[in-house]
Amino acid sequence: MYELSPPAVYVHESVQADPRYRARVERVVAATSNAPPVRVYRDDDLPGMIRDEGLLAGRVPMGTLEPIPDPALVFNTYRFDGRREERLTWLKEACGELSGDQLHLGLLGYGPFCWWTEKDLGKRICRPCWRVHFQNGCLHKCRYCGFGGVLVSMVNVEDYLDQFARLIERNGWQETFLLEDDADVLPLEPELGCMGPIVEFFGTQPGRYLVLHTKSWNVDWMRDLRHNGNTILVWSLSGRTQADELEPVAGSMAQRLQAARKAQEWGYTVRYKFKPIIPVRSWRQDAAEAVEMLFRMTRPDVISLCVYMWMDVHEMTRRIGREVLDPALLAAAEAAVEQMADERVKPFPDDVRAEIYEHYFREIRRHDADVPVSISTESPPMWRRLGGMLGAEPGSYVCGCGPNSTPWRRTLPCNAFQAAAGGPVGGFEAM
Repeated sequence: MYELSPPAVYVHESVQADPRYRARVERVVAATSNAPPVRVYRDDDLPGMIRDEGLLAGRVPMGTLEPIPDPALVFNTYRFDGRREERLTWLKEACGELSGDQLHLGLLGYGPFCWWTEKDLGKRICRPCWRVHFQNGCLHKCRYCGFGGVLVSMVNVEDYLDQFARLIERNGWQETFLLEDDADVLPLEPELGCMGPIVEFFGTQPGRYLVLHTKSWNVDWMRDLRHNGNTILVWSLSGRTQADELEPVAGSMAQRLQAARKAQEWGYTVRYKFKPIIPVRSWRQDAAEAVEMLFRMTRPDVISLCVYMWMDVHEMTRRIGREVLDPALLAAAEAAVEQMADERVKPFPDDVRAEIYEHYFREIRRHDADVPVSISTESPPMWRRLGGMLGAEPGSYVCGCGPNSTPWRRTLPCNAFQAAAGGPVGGFEAM
């Protein structure tokens, strides 16, 4: 487990009442430094914890904090009682307007399985699928990220897996399931003791795969798990400068690759996302070094690329600073503010993003002529621009975590958007 010193530890009464759950929390707390006394809370305490005690005050862009503190830890259990929307409405009314529904669902014990589709497919390309959750928050303190301040983790993995089995049974079209895009689930293991059972559960599911997306070096506990080749580890890989200066607690570039090499030796499928690619001053050299090293150390089945996006240039520089960025590309982003105002892929204009993607693609092809390369959450115009180079199109490309991106698949057997037509099937509702 990572070293951390949480400012507070909260345990829901449902955790405290079960010896199995309580033991998981006790192991995590015992592994921390100077942890304060554990506080047991009830749902009715949440409004006061949020309004009066500032539980969520640290959930801000981490680059705006100095120093960046460790998050408070909250342990809860998932509930499967059909009251998801009712309880979320109650919390919003009790606290005033809240943002980030997934975090607040976690505080209430809801949100393990959510049907997700890109809100505006005319702006970005990403596949509809079931997304699955177990935590919300992160220990990595990446300066551009807003997932600090509090880390909510569930502990009732047995109940969770019973429901997960139902989800898989009723949605036979979905072959791969990404566990968490709101957290990195490796850092609290093996003390938490929840990811091992999930990996081994998927080891019993023929033709179904668990996808774990991580920046972590913490994999030694995974060595002897009975995964049966059904867990895919996707490393979010960054060049040396970005990793060292902007992602201070995540594994360094070399540590991530060393962890990936171990995982591959243990039979896990390994793939990479260069996401987000932040064009620091040395981004070209850093890209070449990272790509050379990843192929020297591992054999990935897929590589995905995604330039830093999701916000305007002012917010980007507020989070990470101007001094680390390539001056020419920063100037291009600042000159394109009006042009990119309504774009989901801002702040960098199309020409800049294409230049970055083309550089990475050339470096990848210097080492491997065949590995599928895709662009992640990108715009339709960018796909039209780069699809020929990539040898793929939005409906058939294999990506890092899409619902049908099974190990070593080179192209999808059918259009990804047709496979999920009509949304969730089998009567299974978001929980």
